[in-house]
Amino acid sequence: MKLDISIERKEYWKQQGIKILLFAKWELRDQFRNRLLGGAWLFLQPLSYILIFTLVFSHLMNARLQQFDSPYAYSIYLISGILLWNLMAGILQRLTNIYAEKASLIKKVPISLVLMPLYVPLVELVIFLIAGTFFGIFLISIHYSPTLYWLWLPVIVLLSVFFTYNLGLILGILSVFMPDLRNFISILLQLAFWMTPIVYVDSILPTWVAEWLMFNPFYWGVSNIHKIILHGQAPDLALLVLLFGTGVIMAFFARYLQKRLEKDVRDLL
Repeated sequence: MKLDISIERKEYWKQQGIKILLFAKWELRDQFRNRLLGGAWLFLQPLSYILIFTLVFSHLMNARLQQFDSPYAYSIYLISGILLWNLMAGILQRLTNIYAEKASLIKKVPISLVLMPLYVPLVELVIFLIAGTFFGIFLISIHYSPTLYWLWLPVIVLLSVFFTYNLGLILGILSVFMPDLRNFISILLQLAFWMTPIVYVDSILPTWVAEWLMFNPFYWGVSNIHKIILHGQAPDLALLVLLFGTGVIMAFFARYLQKRLEKDVRDLL
């Protein structure tokens, strides 16, 4: 009997995994359907903004970071921050609208409301890895040497995804009952971008403003990315623990909402 239950569970998770991978494949395909260059845009988009940021800020605008001699320091600072920001913001924005956007799919396919959206971070991670590869090629081309602290980068990325995914699940469930929440999140993300040191360094901020950065979850990941890639220093473990702990709290709350409201969500879709 126990063996039968174990086999059923394995089969269940296998089927859920297959569905999530299929959703991710369809999402990537649909993003570039009916475009002249098709899937090539998956590579051209990240390549273009890395080239633009590098050429414009390093050569045309001659942007510099005072404490660094390299003419590419600001470009490295900007691109590394934007890569993680785009990953987190992309996941959050997509998940906020996920249940309304995929209502017909949810009605047809038997899948958990918590598991189904997993394809979103998978797709965003693919885009992130492609952009990160181009960024890595750029760093190699300017003879930028990595340190052992770079081994922390996957940890920071996964913790950022973990936090953002669970927050997105909460917002996605709530937005079914409060559609205006989707517009509010779009505005909030614009504010959050400028409240996160990506295009500017936090050292230029007044002390009282810099203290408020500690309440910005995007800052927890982005600041550590800057610390590792640009400064060659170890990450701030306190911020990583904070990112993980907040993500765990969000995960429990998302699970609670899913259990409490799943029937209502499916009825409203």
